[in-house]
Amino acid sequence: MGIRKGFNRIGEFLGILDNKKYDALTEVGKFCKQKMDEYVAVDTGYLRSRNTFKVTKFFHQKLTLLNDAPYAGFQEFGTEKMKAHPFIRPATENHIAEIQEIMRRAYSDI
Repeated sequence: MGIRKGFNRIGEFLGILDNKKYDALTEVGKFCKQKMDEYVAVDTGYLRSRNTFKVTKFFHQKLTLLNDAPYAGFQEFGTEKMKAHPFIRPATENHIAEIQEIMRRAYSDI
Protein backbone atom coordinates (compact mmCIF):
# COMPACT_ATOMS: atom_id res chain seq x y z
CA MET A 1 0.00 0.00 0.00
CA GLY A 2 2.89 2.37 0.78
CA ILE A 3 4.46 1.75 -2.63
CA ARG A 4 1.24 2.49 -4.44
CA LYS A 5 0.83 5.75 -2.57
CA GLY A 6 4.42 6.66 -3.51
CA PHE A 7 3.67 6.09 -7.18
CA ASN A 8 0.64 8.34 -6.95
CA ARG A 9 2.81 11.09 -5.43
CA ILE A 10 5.45 10.63 -8.14
CA GLY A 11 2.75 10.95 -10.78
CA GLU A 12 1.46 14.07 -9.10
CA PHE A 13 4.98 15.51 -8.95
CA LEU A 14 5.60 14.72 -12.64
CA GLY A 15 2.33 16.46 -13.48
CA ILE A 16 3.47 19.54 -11.56
CA LEU A 17 6.80 19.49 -13.42
CA ASP A 18 4.96 19.18 -16.74
CA ASN A 19 2.81 22.21 -15.93
CA LYS A 20 5.84 24.20 -14.75
CA LYS A 21 7.67 23.40 -17.96
CA TYR A 22 4.70 24.49 -20.08
CA ASP A 23 4.38 27.74 -18.12
CA ALA A 24 8.13 28.37 -18.32
CA LEU A 25 8.24 27.76 -22.07
CA THR A 26 5.26 30.08 -22.52
CA GLU A 27 7.07 32.85 -20.60
CA VAL A 28 10.23 32.30 -22.65
CA GLY A 29 8.09 32.42 -25.81
CA LYS A 30 6.58 35.78 -24.79
CA PHE A 31 10.05 37.12 -24.02
CA CYS A 32 11.52 35.89 -27.32
CA LYS A 33 8.57 37.22 -29.32
CA GLN A 34 9.16 40.65 -27.78
CA LYS A 35 12.84 40.44 -28.74
CA MET A 36 11.92 39.30 -32.26
CA ASP A 37 9.72 42.38 -32.55
CA GLU A 38 12.68 44.55 -31.52
CA TYR A 39 15.14 42.93 -33.96
CA VAL A 40 12.92 42.63 -37.02
CA ALA A 41 13.40 45.08 -39.89
CA VAL A 42 10.26 47.21 -40.20
CA ASP A 43 9.06 48.64 -43.47
CA THR A 44 5.30 48.13 -43.49
CA GLY A 45 5.07 46.29 -40.17
CA TYR A 46 3.71 43.11 -41.77
CA LEU A 47 6.79 41.03 -40.95
CA ARG A 48 6.67 42.08 -37.29
CA SER A 49 2.93 41.36 -37.12
CA ARG A 50 3.62 37.73 -38.12
CA ASN A 51 6.02 37.03 -35.20
CA THR A 52 4.61 34.46 -32.82
CA PHE A 53 5.48 31.34 -30.88
CA LYS A 54 3.96 27.96 -30.12
CA VAL A 55 4.44 25.65 -27.16
CA THR A 56 3.52 22.03 -27.76
CA LYS A 57 1.84 20.49 -24.73
CA PHE A 58 1.89 16.82 -25.70
CA PHE A 59 4.72 14.31 -25.59
CA HIS A 60 7.97 16.30 -25.59
CA GLN A 61 7.09 19.87 -24.79
CA LYS A 62 8.98 22.38 -26.89
CA LEU A 63 8.94 26.03 -27.82
CA THR A 64 8.92 27.05 -31.47
CA LEU A 65 9.44 30.65 -32.58
CA LEU A 66 7.56 31.35 -35.79
CA ASN A 67 7.06 33.92 -38.51
CA ASP A 68 4.82 32.83 -41.38
CA ALA A 69 5.36 35.83 -43.64
CA PRO A 70 6.30 34.50 -47.09
CA TYR A 71 9.60 36.39 -47.05
CA ALA A 72 10.60 35.80 -43.41
CA GLY A 73 13.24 33.23 -44.37
CA PHE A 74 14.83 35.65 -46.83
CA GLN A 75 15.04 38.28 -44.10
CA GLU A 76 16.44 35.83 -41.55
CA PHE A 77 19.03 34.16 -43.78
CA GLY A 78 19.45 36.52 -46.73
CA THR A 79 19.78 35.60 -50.38
CA GLU A 80 22.61 35.76 -52.86
CA LYS A 81 21.50 39.33 -53.65
CA MET A 82 20.34 40.49 -50.22
CA LYS A 83 22.15 40.63 -46.91
CA ALA A 84 20.51 38.74 -44.03
CA HIS A 85 18.60 40.71 -41.39
CA PRO A 86 18.18 38.04 -38.71
CA PHE A 87 15.55 38.59 -36.06
CA ILE A 88 14.58 35.12 -34.83
CA ARG A 89 18.01 33.71 -33.99
CA PRO A 90 19.23 36.84 -32.16
CA ALA A 91 16.06 36.79 -30.04
CA THR A 92 17.45 33.68 -28.36
CA GLU A 93 21.19 33.72 -28.99
CA ASN A 94 21.69 37.24 -27.60
CA HIS A 95 19.56 36.62 -24.51
CA ILE A 96 20.64 33.28 -23.07
CA ALA A 97 21.13 34.68 -19.55
CA GLU A 98 17.64 36.22 -19.48
CA ILE A 99 16.06 33.01 -20.79
CA GLN A 100 17.89 30.97 -18.15
CA GLU A 101 16.62 33.35 -15.47
CA ILE A 102 13.02 32.95 -16.69
CA MET A 103 13.42 29.17 -16.45
CA ARG A 104 15.04 29.43 -13.01
CA ARG A 105 12.16 31.56 -11.69
CA ALA A 106 9.59 29.16 -13.11
CA TYR A 107 11.00 26.23 -11.14
CA SER A 108 12.01 28.14 -8.00
CA ASP A 109 8.89 27.33 -5.97
CA ILE A 110 9.00 23.54 -6.33
